Amino acid sequence: MMGHKAQYGVKFVGYLATVIVRKYGRELEYASLDFVTGMASVHAQWGWVSSMRLDLGPFVKNLRQHASELQQLLAQRAARGIEQSAESRLSTSIDRKMVTLSCGKSDAICVSTGTNVNKFIRQITKRFLEIERVVEQAEQVGSRIKRRPYSEYIDEIAKTGICRVEGHGFGLFVNGRLIFYPNYQVALVRQAGENSFEVHPLETTNIESHN
Repeated sequence: MMGHKAQYGVKFVGYLATVIVRKYGRELEYASLDFVTGMASVHAQWGWVSSMRLDLGPFVKNLRQHASELQQLLAQRAARGIEQSAESRLSTSIDRKMVTLSCGKSDAICVSTGTNVNKFIRQITKRFLEIERVVEQAEQVGSRIKRRPYSEYIDEIAKTGICRVEGHGFGLFVNGRLIFYPNYQVALVRQAGENSFEVHPLETTNIESHN
């Protein structure tokens, strides 16, 4: 997706924007923005932090304040995990592998069990500082994309069992500026099994969805 000069890119799919960083010969997801809720998150190797978009920076910069509480929560989950594994073979499910610490009305930290809290905080802080400008410009670009009402999207899923996923395009961060390339695409997604989905791309004209 990303050109040779761009280390950072953004995918605009549905009501989300995902910040992609090219490192170590591959593309990694560093952050995401939700244009329905106004939430944003920064991802690390062991989990993520989330907050309202405008509160994300201050929250990340003050993560150290929550280190002790997060370590205590992880220790408690580890102790419960030992008990649960003796009672049930379902102890490897994703919800039992993750620990979530709520830090206010919208701020949250979610990490996998066994996470080194200090390393996690360092990685989250470093990544956010690296992509802060990309996230800011992705919000500006994404807020101008024309999307159908979210309620209509949800109603269609409830009525038909089909999820209509709309891709709006992508952005490349070059010389301090996020350049948006509209590329409108639609795919119909239907659940085919417990962990499988059918994806049916639709032919569309390349309609520019950005003002």
